[in-house]
Amino acid sequence: MKNPRLEQIIQLLQQQGTVSVSQLSEIFQVTTKTIRRDLELLESEGELLRTHGGAQLVKEDILREKPLELRLNIEADKKKRMGLKATGLIEHGQKIFIGAGSSLYHFTEHIDNTKRLYVVTDSVTVVNQLNSRSEIGIFMVGGEITKHTLSTSGTIAENTLRDFYFDLAFVSATTVDEQGNLFHRGPAEYGVYRQLGSHSKRLVALMDAGKLFKRDFINVSTLRPGDVLVTDAEADKEMIKHYEEMGLTVIIAE
Repeated sequence: MKNPRLEQIIQLLQQQGTVSVSQLSEIFQVTTKTIRRDLELLESEGELLRTHGGAQLVKEDILREKPLELRLNIEADKKKRMGLKATGLIEHGQKIFIGAGSSLYHFTEHIDNTKRLYVVTDSVTVVNQLNSRSEIGIFMVGGEITKHTLSTSGTIAENTLRDFYFDLAFVSATTVDEQGNLFHRGPAEYGVYRQLGSHSKRLVALMDAGKLFKRDFINVSTLRPGDVLVTDAEADKEMIKHYEEMGLTVIIAE
C-alpha cells in the first residue's frame, strides 16, 4: 500500500462495505480532489470499485472474478497492446467468435471495420462496441446474463454454439497451465468454452504473463497444436519456448 491513508480507506471499506468521498474528506482532513485521486489509485489496483460519490468494497468470491468494470482498469495498457497484436490475425470476411472479459474488451476496441467480419459473441460489451461498425455483422448468443462478466451462459447458449463453425475463436481465461489447459474460476463459462475447441479452426487465447503455467478451478478448454497464445513482454522465455514446442504460435505484445 502506498501510504497510511490508503490503508485506512481499505480498513473503513472492510468495516462498512461502502464509503463516500465527503465522509473520507472529513475523516482525513484533505480535499475531495485528493480523496478522488486515492480512490482512483485503489481502483486501478483492484482494491475497490468506485461509485457515484464514493466507493464500495470488491466482493471476493472463489467462484467469480472481480466485476468486469473493475478489471477493465487493471493493466489496461498491457491488455490494449495484446489486443492490438491479436487483431493482426484477422483476415477479410472471416467468421469469428469473441468471448467475454477485459482482455477481449480491449481486443475488440482495435477491430478494423473494413475487414467485413461476422462476429458471434456471448458478451454484452462486445455487442456494444461493434454495434456502430457498419461493415461488421453481429450475432449474440442467447442465455442467462452472468452479471460479473456481462456474458450469456447456460443451456441455450451452449446449444446455439453447436451449430456454428468459426475461422477463429478469441478467448481468455483466468489461467493456462503447462499443458495448454485453460481454466476459469467458476462454472459460468464452462459450457460455452467447451464448444469452441471443436467448432473453430484456431483458438486464440489472450493471456498476460501472470496467468501462464498456473491452474485454477475448472478446466474449460485446451489449446491445440496450431492454436495461438497472445501474451505480454514479461512472459518467461522458457515458458514461451515450452508452448512453442507444444505446437502453439506464441505472439508477444511488446
